[in-house]
Amino acid sequence: MAAAIRLQAASVEPPPLLQVQLLPCRIGTDGPAPVASFLRPQRSADGALLASFRGRRLAGRDLALPGGFRGLLLREGESPPGPTDPQPRGVSVAGSFDAIREWGADTAPSGGLQRALQWAPLAQAIHSPVPDTEDEEEEE
Repeated sequence: MAAAIRLQAASVEPPPLLQVQLLPCRIGTDGPAPVASFLRPQRSADGALLASFRGRRLAGRDLALPGGFRGLLLREGESPPGPTDPQPRGVSVAGSFDAIREWGADTAPSGGLQRALQWAPLAQAIHSPVPDTEDEEEEE
């Protein structure tokens, strides 16, 4: 069942810039965590990004979001209890990011996220209007 999402008024301060980590595992909690005490990335001699999380070796890379895009971390507000009718869900912007650090187990990630991020500029090019070449030929 679909529900409307309403962006709650933000403060005049810009949201903090966050470093987003995409881990190849499921973590049984949703909320803030002292990531710096659990995940300590280091660069190897060849420039690879390496870390360990809960005893498992991780290899990672930083992927920038495509130009013109910015990621947002949204925090859901309190929803009033109501009837079965879908109530609008209020969210506020808790932070923003312009890159994602993707981790793979033992080896670098397979590239799925990188291919997904490449789709946005490609989709824009595919769906942009094509200039009329007949007008250009007549002018020459």
